Amino acid sequence: MKISRLEVENFAIKESPTINQDAISGDDLLLSGGNRSGKTLTFNAILYALYGRSGTFGVTPGQRSIVNVHFDNADAVLRDRNHTYESDGQALDADEGVELNIGPKEDVRLQFITANPANQPISNLSGEELLNRIRALLSAENQAEIERHRRAKHDLGHLRETRRRGEQKPSIRQLEEDLNSLPISRTQNRVKEIKELEGLIESGEIESISARLQTKDEVAERLNELYDRRRTLEDQLKQKRRELGDTSRYTQKVNDLIIDAIQEFTCPVCGRLVEEKTARNRLPNRCPQCGRERDLTELREQLREKVDNADDRIEGLKEQIGELEEELSEVKAEITELKESEPELRDLNQFIRTALKQAEYDIEQLRETTKAELAQKQEDLVEFKAQKEELSAQLEKRRELIDAIDESISAAEVQIEELETDAFEEIRETFTDRLSEVYQEIAPNLGTEVGLTSDGELEFPGTGSEGIRPYDRLSSGEKRLVNLAFGLTVAQFAQGNEDAHDWEVLVLDEPLTNLESDIQDAAARYLRDTDIQCIMTSPLDRVQSHFQDDHSQIIQLDRISTESTTLDEYL
Repeated sequence: MKISRLEVENFAIKESPTINQDAISGDDLLLSGGNRSGKTLTFNAILYALYGRSGTFGVTPGQRSIVNVHFDNADAVLRDRNHTYESDGQALDADEGVELNIGPKEDVRLQFITANPANQPISNLSGEELLNRIRALLSAENQAEIERHRRAKHDLGHLRETRRRGEQKPSIRQLEEDLNSLPISRTQNRVKEIKELEGLIESGEIESISARLQTKDEVAERLNELYDRRRTLEDQLKQKRRELGDTSRYTQKVNDLIIDAIQEFTCPVCGRLVEEKTARNRLPNRCPQCGRERDLTELREQLREKVDNADDRIEGLKEQIGELEEELSEVKAEITELKESEPELRDLNQFIRTALKQAEYDIEQLRETTKAELAQKQEDLVEFKAQKEELSAQLEKRRELIDAIDESISAAEVQIEELETDAFEEIRETFTDRLSEVYQEIAPNLGTEVGLTSDGELEFPGTGSEGIRPYDRLSSGEKRLVNLAFGLTVAQFAQGNEDAHDWEVLVLDEPLTNLESDIQDAAARYLRDTDIQCIMTSPLDRVQSHFQDDHSQIIQLDRISTESTTLDEYL
């Protein structure tokens, strides 16, 4: 699809050039003029016609802007008050019509080359995006298949996160914590202690132990003191260890604390969970939830202060725990020594002593409470084991599901890798070869074979002893020529592929300014000889000389006189 008629009026500022070129007929068009004549403004007006204000390079159209573009197939996009796309006598929404009949913005904009290197297509594409665009150009079906597997991988990753975290159900971590918190071992030990006490009661040995403890001699009194002290020490140790555990979490990496804070959050835009891996990869320069750039220094400093304070607290707790453990060990040793000196007390332990004391040394009362407690603990044990079985089944089922999802993710990754590898070989054999040919034609003195890495990075041979150069190391002139060659190559492949976008126009804003005269001539000749419609802005008489024939038109733009405006750079 080529442009047959162009109308521009009041675009962005009232002093903008008015263009009413109604006989372009798909031929090449040169917009010629000096500085501040509105060349770049007109370049943006064509972008605006296709994709509205979001399509321009920072230019905001005025309320009275009119930009109408008619095409050689009788379609037209009309950007006035109504913003419509006319096709076969029907009027569609402009954005909908352009997307449907011409193509997506990310592909068509590759054929708009600005004078500013920062806004040129290759400069704005990551390696992956570059490969995506080229693959879609060579085989839309192949790229669609890759995107399908990518979406499947993404959706499976999200599903894995929701199943791991639980959403409406307990998370795997919660299931593991619930399972580990079941007091089965502790209850089994208590059942064992109760049965031992029950045996002492039935054998009558408990009466000897009870009598000996109630004797008010030095050994009995000391044992009572030691057992009381042991209970106090064990309670204190339990409390200190709990404090140590709570405090120790602040000594983890600051990143882990941030991840913990956002782990259960969902994206406020799409409502999806933020995967932990994604959140970690966004640190430290972006918000781990929304991905926006933000300075986390203040948050890190606040957390670091907590970490430092926690470190001091931990050292103090460890010292206190060590002292308590040492004293408890001494108490236990003395209890053992006293028991060994008294044969009647060889079966005495903390549980038995506590049970006797709570029963006030009443053997019959002790018998009843022991029997009741044994029944209760055995019932608890049955319940805990049943909970363990249920939790274990849930956990196993969840893990099996996650393993199955992981296998599916791996399968998707394999498919993506195979498709990308096959497509990459085609890209190197076809697209980069064509790109190199075009580059050599438009810049005979500079043009050379263009390479492409599997990461989507373009490579260029150096000069002299200089090695391979990446795109970022090219001069501004070289970048302009490479982008010109790239846009033209894209247009040529799209022209030969009915599944690609239908935009047979290369729109260029001063692409040859400040280049050597022989390069200007070679590039202009090559552009005029291609079957792609070329719409170019330029202030150069040398370039204008190449458009003086029956298959092109020249529009002379006069200098715009206007007061200071934010649009100066576009004029």
